[in-house]
Order: sequence, then structure tokens, then C-alpha cells
Amino acid sequence: MAQTAELGANNAEALDYYNRVLEIDPTIADAWIGKGRAASWQSTLINFRVSEGLIAFRHAISNAGERREAIIAEVTGELNKIVTALYRMARNHMEEFAALDHTWPSYLNQVAQMLDALEQAEKWDPQNKVILENIVHLTKDNIEGYKYWDSINRVSGVHGITPEYEKTLRGMMEAAVTALRDMDETYVAPAVEKKQADACFVVTATMGDFSHPDVTLLRQFRDEWIVEKPGGRRFVRLYYRIGPGLAAWIEGKPSRRRLAYRLIVRPAVRFAMRMKDPQ
Repeated sequence: MAQTAELGANNAEALDYYNRVLEIDPTIADAWIGKGRAASWQSTLINFRVSEGLIAFRHAISNAGERREAIIAEVTGELNKIVTALYRMARNHMEEFAALDHTWPSYLNQVAQMLDALEQAEKWDPQNKVILENIVHLTKDNIEGYKYWDSINRVSGVHGITPEYEKTLRGMMEAAVTALRDMDETYVAPAVEKKQADACFVVTATMGDFSHPDVTLLRQFRDEWIVEKPGGRRFVRLYYRIGPGLAAWIEGKPSRRRLAYRLIVRPAVRFAMRMKDPQ
């Protein structure tokens, strides 16, 4: 009945059934897995239940007996799926409400809980590449911070973390990177690009000067025209995602700067001037 409830996406009912089974026999590893899964998938932005799921998964492993390796594989697989889904939910919410005071601290707390779960999973299965890659991704996410646009106050801002927390996250990231390289010597760790406040990344990299007139013009165009149009803020959020990487590819490379100027900056400047002065 518990599995039937799970298949119907009724996790609350499934959790109740698994609890009844475990009251009768607390040594059933599969019931502990089901309980951990049902509890974790009831997580909301307000109430992450990953720690509750972890407790159940620990019981599953301790009662696995000869099935220990198979149970560990199932548990870590479930944790990876749960963390992936929760991260997507938390990240989308953070991006939408980034300008509100409580959003970023709440997001950091949510990611910290996900990292706790992944670190526990890594202890159970140290050779699991997906777990290690997820640790790298989440630590990189928080270290880089997030650049956002406050449409009410009409300013951009950057969320970041304290130096102490950054040191902790970098230690976790480096440990995961080392483990991945031990398994695959060709593994290349992703570059960490901390977000900077109030920058037109690609245009600045192309022109080589934050104060260049084209940079100033396009920054003003973004703040006064783009964000006021339907889909404008979504476009700006997308730009904040891809802009730093593209800027890093352009910066310091004369041929790429010339190409970016012809294909991106010059057309954008002409468009901005046309829209600001339609006549």
C-alpha cells in the first residue's frame, strides 16, 4: 500500500504506511528507504525535510545486512535525485525574489542542508562521481554569489557570502575535486567566477573600460528601458547567468574583442540609441 501511495505521488500517505510497517518490524531496510524517500519528497521551500530522510536512510543501511552495497547504491541514488529537484526549486525561487532581504539567507540555508546530505552520501559511497560533481556544483554556486536587479529601487546588487563561509565551501569543493581527479585524471574543475556589482560584463570586456561611453550607454539602457519591458527582467537574469562566462572568453583576446564589438556591442549600441530616440 505504501508503494502504491508513492506511485500516486501521495507521499504523506506513503510515509504513514511505512511508519506502520516499521512499528511492526523496524529491521526492514526497504521500509526505511521508503520512509526516507516519502519524507524527503514532502520538502517545501519553508520546510526542507532532507535531514529527516537522512535519518531513515541511515537506518536502512544499518539494517541492510548482506544487501549493504545494493542499499547504499539505492539510497545515494535517491539522495542525488532529491537534491537535484530541491536545488532547482530553491534556485528558481531565489532568482525570482532575490531583491527581498530574506531570500538569499534562506537560500544559503537550503543549499547547506543539501550539501550536508551530499556529504553524508559521499561517506557511504566515496566513489560516486555524481555525488562529488553535485558537491562541486553547489559549493561553486554559493561561492560565486548572485547578481540581481531590484525593480522597486531600480538598482542592481550582488549577494555573496562571508569570507569564513567561503573558506569552508572552498575546502569542500577542493576535497570533491581531488576525489574526482583521483578517479579521472582528465577531470577539469569548473572556474569560480564571483559576481561583481553593476557590470555590463560582455560590453566591459569588449571595450576594456568600465567607464567607456558604450558601456555607460548600455548600462543606462538596461536600467531605464529593458527592465521596463515585458520579459525584460527575465532577459537581464539570463544575461547575468551567461554574461560572466562570455566576458571571460572575450577579455584579453584582441581578435575576440573585435568580433564581439562587431557582432554584439555595435548592434546593441545602435539599437539602444534608436529606442531612446525613436525620431
